[in-house]
Amino acid sequence: MNRKQAQRQKNIVAAEGYLELATALDGSCCLSLDLKKQLVDLALSSLNKVIRPAGHKPYILFLKGQAHRIAERPRLAITFFEQSHKIDGENLHTCLALAWCCKRTQQIERAIEVMQTAVEMNSESCISHYNLACYCALNQQIDDALMHLTFALNLNPDYLSKIASESDFDSIRDNPKFADITTLAV
Repeated sequence: MNRKQAQRQKNIVAAEGYLELATALDGSCCLSLDLKKQLVDLALSSLNKVIRPAGHKPYILFLKGQAHRIAERPRLAITFFEQSHKIDGENLHTCLALAWCCKRTQQIERAIEVMQTAVEMNSESCISHYNLACYCALNQQIDDALMHLTFALNLNPDYLSKIASESDFDSIRDNPKFADITTLAV
């Protein structure tokens, strides 16, 4: 590894560290948004120092998207996730993050499209089916929501514990099929 490659790797690792710190500390000690934004700024500064990212470009774009997502700037995050997705359309993490941001910017149909791509990439991904079920429920696509929820619970019954607190399913909770699915999964 030459000096430029080593410096590139050092900047990427530093950015990963700042982003991990921003998310890891958030749950345990209620990190303020200002402190999260400071960590995000440090991560973005490190990523902006990466010159000629070559094979790292989709990952760097993904990290920039994550930084803006953490800083609660989902519209800006979408820009980076979309660019990363164009280069590497087979990355499940990018699909999940992009769809998450689309939901928060009221682009539910786009979130559904992205999660359908994720399910097509990996039909055994429980989280993809679960998130697709959430977005379909929000968009009043009841049959699709129930179908993907069924897939998710068949892949991982532990997801049942998430359903009670998932407000995305509020529109279908009274549906008898929803009750059947969640009862059978127990």
